[in-house]
Amino acid sequence: MDEIGDLPLTMQPKLLRVVEEKEFERVGGTKIIRSDFRVIAATNQDLQDMLTDERFRKDLFYRLNVIPLHIPPLRDRKSDIIPLAQHFLKQMAREANLSEISLDEHAAKALKKYAWPGNVRELSNVLERALSSIEGDTIHLCDLPFYMSRTQKRLPKQNQTSIDIKEVQARAEKEAIRYALKETHHNKAQAAKVLGIHRTLLYKKMKKYNIA
Repeated sequence: MDEIGDLPLTMQPKLLRVVEEKEFERVGGTKIIRSDFRVIAATNQDLQDMLTDERFRKDLFYRLNVIPLHIPPLRDRKSDIIPLAQHFLKQMAREANLSEISLDEHAAKALKKYAWPGNVRELSNVLERALSSIEGDTIHLCDLPFYMSRTQKRLPKQNQTSIDIKEVQARAEKEAIRYALKETHHNKAQAAKVLGIHRTLLYKKMKKYNIA
């Protein structure tokens, strides 16, 4: 279950009952269906903070929180970016019946330096977009979204040792959101898909960066 933190409060007791009793009814049905299953739930929100704010039920949280796994954001595991990109490209090429697709040195460098606010989903979306527009079998820097190449070109030369990485990441994230909104004519559902994030998270980030 992805984005479990976005589950409305009204639905949470229903999910709790299903998890505990392992039975449910289909929508519009009357027959009880029993099933044996295990639940893997994912979220990018802090559920313990949501417990304090009463936005997530404690009983459901403790029922789901049996074996917690923390996956760091992609920006904190730079060494995973290129292997993941190569995996996605191999998969996309196979599905599209294409020959092997590679990354040139500059494109690979841009991928490694980008902050990836949308994590692995955004990486997959960026590569899929690049794959649809390249000529040949190599992705170059010019095939990537412009906001990625721009963030690689200019960091201020003065006071380089005092650059705030969070500020750089926030600036790149803000620019990526504005670009996605412009490209989708401000269709927030499509913009969230382009960025590889949930629409609810897009709303939160737009509010955070004061993007109308």
